Amino acid sequence: MKQIAKVVDNNQPGQLNIIETEPNVPLGIGTKLYLAEPFAPLGSPLGGGFFAGEMTIDGVLYALVVAPKAEGERLSLPYKKKSFDAFDVTDSDDDGMANNERISDANHPAAKFCRSLIIGEQADWYLPSRDELAMLQRNLGPRRKNTPELFREGAAEAFETDWYWSSTEHASYSGLAWVVGFTSGYQYGYRKSYSYGVRAVRRLKI
Repeated sequence: MKQIAKVVDNNQPGQLNIIETEPNVPLGIGTKLYLAEPFAPLGSPLGGGFFAGEMTIDGVLYALVVAPKAEGERLSLPYKKKSFDAFDVTDSDDDGMANNERISDANHPAAKFCRSLIIGEQADWYLPSRDELAMLQRNLGPRRKNTPELFREGAAEAFETDWYWSSTEHASYSGLAWVVGFTSGYQYGYRKSYSYGVRAVRRLKI
């Protein structure tokens, strides 16, 4: 582990030489603090897919797992097939699973594809939320500087340099849902009738 700080005597009258940590545990002078190791190396095998990063949803820390490209990706699916003017109530930016619980049906091909997958004996795959999809682009984008080799452009698990659907609809416009561009990371609200890439994810509590 990498040491990042230690408690020192600041020689200031009336001040305590401690650091308060959760949940309010005092540390004495000379105590060393360490940065926790990552859960796993990005892109390493995990839970039927590959580790894509950590995120907190409703106070719970999760490891995000991205599905293998061959089984868990499709490059041209619409978000929705009809009733475009009706909100889907899928406006969570972080909780993709909650979004998917409302749209895993024949009218929502992108989500239905993800929810129907069984990969590595795991059946809880879903269409990622806007924030989850953005994390995939930041950590595993095909042209990012520190992307693991397996996910670099042209490699076996690489995302395409194109748009991918999230499960998050636009909060103000019922006919739009958010997509993320895997070239630049740009996010945009597009018509739910359009067809874009889809890559399934699942998550594990850590």
